[in-house]
Order: sequence, then structure tokens, then C-alpha cells
Amino acid sequence: MTGCSSGFGLCITKHALQRGDKVVATLRELEDLSDLATKYPESLLVLRLDVTKPTEVITAFTASQEKFGRVDVVVNNAGFGVVAEVEGITDNTARDVFEVNFWGASHVSREAVRFFREENKPRGGRLLQVSSAAGIQSMAGAAYYCAR
Repeated sequence: MTGCSSGFGLCITKHALQRGDKVVATLRELEDLSDLATKYPESLLVLRLDVTKPTEVITAFTASQEKFGRVDVVVNNAGFGVVAEVEGITDNTARDVFEVNFWGASHVSREAVRFFREENKPRGGRLLQVSSAAGIQSMAGAAYYCAR
């Protein structure tokens, strides 16, 4: 699962662990899940991941397989937005929104599908995409976030 430091990612991680599921939680700051890692040492693998870097995505899937043998569900949840008037957002910041929200989701999706087909024995898995209603109904101050 990507984007596990807060919000839906953190809630889903906690819920899955409470159910007894094995979870690979990825995020940028490992310390954000140190309490959960201590509480669930056998069923939780916490990995640093920048979804904008395809090699890190591949490494995360490999580590997941090494720890748990397979990956059955991928929750593609990482994302971020910037709220400001469009002229107040730099090109670099706008590109960062797209790198995470579009390309990051694409990198994770591509590796998940490849993994489900080529690595899992037997084949299969579920890919769940977390998105935003802002992709359907835009909102003021979020031009680049809504454009994804």
C-alpha cells in the first residue's frame, strides 16, 4: 500500500493489521509508522518509497515478496496537492503534483500488474486505485491537482 503515513492509507493499514492481514506499508518517512511496526513485527513491513522513482517501486515489490512470499492486494493511494491560485504555483510544484499523482500511480500500477502476472504463484491479485472526487468536480485553488 502506498501513502500510509496519514489519511486513508494509515486507516486502511491499521484496519488490515487488526484483521490479522499481512501489510506492506510504504511512505516517505519510516518514523511515521514506528509504533505500528513495533506492535506488529511479524505482519507489517514498513518501507520507504518515493513513487516517482520506478526503481524504488520495483524494490518495494521485491522486498514484499521476500518477506511475505506474494502480494495479493495493492492499494495505490499516494498523492498530494497544492492549494493556491494558479499563478501562485510554480512550474516545479505543478510538475511535482503530476509526478506523484499521475506518474507515481502509473509506476505502481504497472509493477503491480506485472507482479500479479509474473511473480505470484498462482497468478492474480487486486489493484485498488484511490483517487479524488476532484478528478470529476474541480475545486477552486486546486487547478493542477484537479487536472490530473
